[in-house]
Amino acid sequence: NRATNALDLNGMIEDIKAAPEGAIVLLHACAHNPTGCDPSKEQWEAISALCKEKDLQVFFDSAYQGFASGDAEADAFALRYFVEQGHN
Repeated sequence: NRATNALDLNGMIEDIKAAPEGAIVLLHACAHNPTGCDPSKEQWEAISALCKEKDLQVFFDSAYQGFASGDAEADAFALRYFVEQGHN
């Protein structure tokens, strides 16, 4: 969202909903390029549930892991959460 410099979660959810079932999606695990806006843990959980519901094939770009928060473990949350949830 350009006005607030924050993630437009509603827009992202709408885009994911519009993707064909089984589509491939590429997500930035942290330090989103070019905005630097990362979803919260709760937002990642909602994104994960929708991707799972649509049987989307999720790939993560985690090139900046450790640079977003300064903590490589914290920056790995999304990737680890999706694996825990059984994404392919």
